[in-house]
Amino acid sequence: MRTVAVLVLTCVSSTLHASGSTSQSAAKTLESAIFLAGPSIAGVPIVLAPVPPDGASRGVEAWTLPLQDNQAAQIVIYSGSGLFRCASDPDRLDYHYQCLLKLASTIIHEAWHYRHGVNEAGAYEAQIAFLTFHGAAIAQIADARLSRDRVLAAQQAIQRSRVDR
Repeated sequence: MRTVAVLVLTCVSSTLHASGSTSQSAAKTLESAIFLAGPSIAGVPIVLAPVPPDGASRGVEAWTLPLQDNQAAQIVIYSGSGLFRCASDPDRLDYHYQCLLKLASTIIHEAWHYRHGVNEAGAYEAQIAFLTFHGAAIAQIADARLSRDRVLAAQQAIQRSRVDR
C-alpha cells in the first residue's frame, strides 16, 4: 500500500504548476488536496491563480479553461477563495481536513469537466460520490447537492427560454 501512495504522489504532483507569485504554502495546500483526490486526476494539469477570472460568480473556487492557442485545457484553483484559505490554515484543526476534502472534491468536479465536457450533472455526481466515500460532513454533501440542484435548474431555465423564442 505504501508503494502505491508513493507512485500516486509522483504521478499526481507532476501535474501541479504554480504561478511565479504562488507561495510555498499555497503550493503545499494544493499538493495535499491533489493527493487526497487520488489517482483519478493523474495527468490533469492544475494551476493556482491569485485572482478569479473576469465575470466570475461570487464564491468561485475553481474553473476549467478550455483549449486555447493549441494549449491543453487546465484546471485553475483560486488561491484567494475562502475554501482555499481554510484548507491552507492548519491552525483550524476542527475544519482543516473538511476544507481539504472539499478542495479535493472541487478538483474532482473540475477534472470531470476536463475529461468529459460541460455536463454539470456528471461533475456534481462525481463530486458528491467523492465526498460521501471520504466521510465528508453531512453539511458538505448537502451543500454540493444544493449547488447541483441550483446549477441544473438554471441550465433548464436557459434551455426553456431558448425553446420559447
